[in-house]
Amino acid sequence: IAVGSSTQIALFVVPFSVLVGWCCGRGMDLNFGTLNTSMITLSVIVVLSMVVDGQSNWLQGYLLCSVYAIIAVMYWYLPDYAHVT
Repeated sequence: IAVGSSTQIALFVVPFSVLVGWCCGRGMDLNFGTLNTSMITLSVIVVLSMVVDGQSNWLQGYLLCSVYAIIAVMYWYLPDYAHVT
């Protein structure tokens, strides 16, 4: 269920929000940056390794928790470029 709903968001809601922003005159694009793109790629690889065999064990659960912690730490230390003048 979670993989299907995230696929629907990626394929419908994100392009739809770009089109709505374009109609409203707001500059919205799909340029997510290097860190965001690499974190999404890492997440896709981890989810693929979870669902490819249909079974799970403690090591895969540990991998999920580790990736979650890595992503949280990466975004915690991400510099905020909106406030830099």
